[in-house]
Amino acid sequence: MNSAKTLYTILNVIIFLILMSIGLGIFVLSMILFDVKQDFIGLKYDALTFKTERMLYVFTFLELLVYVVFVAALWELRKATKLLLKKDFYNTELISGMFNSGKLMILSSVALWFIDEISNMFYKRQVLVGLSEKTLVYLLIIAMGLFLMLMSTVLRDTKIIKEENDLTI
Repeated sequence: MNSAKTLYTILNVIIFLILMSIGLGIFVLSMILFDVKQDFIGLKYDALTFKTERMLYVFTFLELLVYVVFVAALWELRKATKLLLKKDFYNTELISGMFNSGKLMILSSVALWFIDEISNMFYKRQVLVGLSEKTLVYLLIIAMGLFLMLMSTVLRDTKIIKEENDLTI
């Protein structure tokens, strides 16, 4: 169970860092919306590459929304890991937490992948052919989500088998 403790700690750190970055993103976006001049934060996207400045705000808001969904996926995985630390493998909360976490990971990864590709094609006038590093990360997160969904199905089936076995004894 040492690996479950390590996973739990890593999830806490990742959730904290992502929440800090979402807060920083909202802060920078609000500074831009209120026309506050800032020179200490370099923006990833320049407003000139977008058709309008409004599209920059929409794009940034959509990315922040996807990150919130990803944090929800990590939070579900954190709750499931907490149940794993208690060695409660046949808990319905564990099974549903792993399944929900997997679904949210897949949703957030596909949505962010879609948003990035749309922004590259229409706003930056770039079409990337082949697998980039970002695409590989999206595919990895999708694979992790599918794995969590598979493990929840396996745990659900073992729970059913255990209940049937307990009834026959």
